[in-house]
Amino acid sequence: MKTSLIFLILILCSCQSPKLKMWKPHDLIIKDEVSLKFPSSITDQEAREDIDYLIYALDTAYGGRNYLLQETFQNAKNALKNIPTFTSMENFHQEIDSALFLIPDNHLMAYYKGNISKIRKSSYKKSSVGKNAISDSNKVWEVKTKKIGLKNILYISITRFPNYKNKIWNNFIDSVAKDLKKSNAIILDLRGNTGGDDQMGISLAELLFGHPIEHPIKRQYRSQTPETFALKVNTQKVYIKNIQMDEEKVPTDIEQELIYQEENFKKALNNEISPLYTRTDKGTGSRLDPITGFKKPIYILMDSECGSSCEFTIAAFEWHPYVKRVGENTRGTFHFSNAAIAVLPNSKFKVMIPTQHSEYFDKRFIERVGFSPDIKVESGKDALDITENLIKSSSN
Repeated sequence: MKTSLIFLILILCSCQSPKLKMWKPHDLIIKDEVSLKFPSSITDQEAREDIDYLIYALDTAYGGRNYLLQETFQNAKNALKNIPTFTSMENFHQEIDSALFLIPDNHLMAYYKGNISKIRKSSYKKSSVGKNAISDSNKVWEVKTKKIGLKNILYISITRFPNYKNKIWNNFIDSVAKDLKKSNAIILDLRGNTGGDDQMGISLAELLFGHPIEHPIKRQYRSQTPETFALKVNTQKVYIKNIQMDEEKVPTDIEQELIYQEENFKKALNNEISPLYTRTDKGTGSRLDPITGFKKPIYILMDSECGSSCEFTIAAFEWHPYVKRVGENTRGTFHFSNAAIAVLPNSKFKVMIPTQHSEYFDKRFIERVGFSPDIKVESGKDALDITENLIKSSSN
């Protein structure tokens, strides 16, 4: 009888699903010895563990977790929990990213071999108002002057926004500043710019305002939990791992950033850092400086590929009275930013998880909507041609 009872208990135990681990902040950090290479397959239990890991990261590190409609957030997590039994790496990735797509956050996404899901990819629109007019598409920026009729036009093209400390920005602001006085108008071409670091865009706006700007983002809510810093540590580790795989020297600034985020992680664990940082601006809009500001037309060319820091740059010009936005709606990758990396422990999928939420001064929410142009350009027409014709007509 006793033997039969023990046998019955063993059977019942074997029928139960293995318990998923209780996650802790340290668990989110990838280990140096862990390869980032994708396995050919994983078990269903490993897939469940990855999903549980991701939900833990969303609940503790995601910057938008307290600012989304909680029903929307919960629906996405339920979709993750309800992913069917694992069949293949490709299908598993599609299911995970499709669940994340339920959250209106264009920065939050899962990558597998550098790819996003089909549903996310189908939501992206290609520019229909012409390509950036920069002379060499490999350049980050270009500043040049050109006459339209009797008017001197200053052309500024920016194709992306690398870190503002990058030497590639050397002389950018000086190049703009030296031709301002003799320019009758500015055309700022941001078409095709998918973002990066917005600091240089803000510096450009401040030059043209003539003073430090008051950004229309009234509040920024920045997650500073140990889990958030764990993902920021991951970001630097992934950068380093990729650079080492290319057999290149790791830049000093990335090594220093890794040390900085590791220190922040320890401080957060010891409650030396507040779990939430809130930055508040007045949100009233400083007006154009009557002495040093550029008091002539500024045309910003934008398209559906302009997102993230490209949109933050457009926002920086919100209260400049001489600015006109020309083109089509931007991408709408705006309210959630400062994305860090979660690496799912078994599949090795990389999930970009924003750690910051931005609130616009007038409460508008433009994620997946984008900024609207003042001058809408028909699909198939070039925003630069339209702008140059406007300048020509104003010269007559």
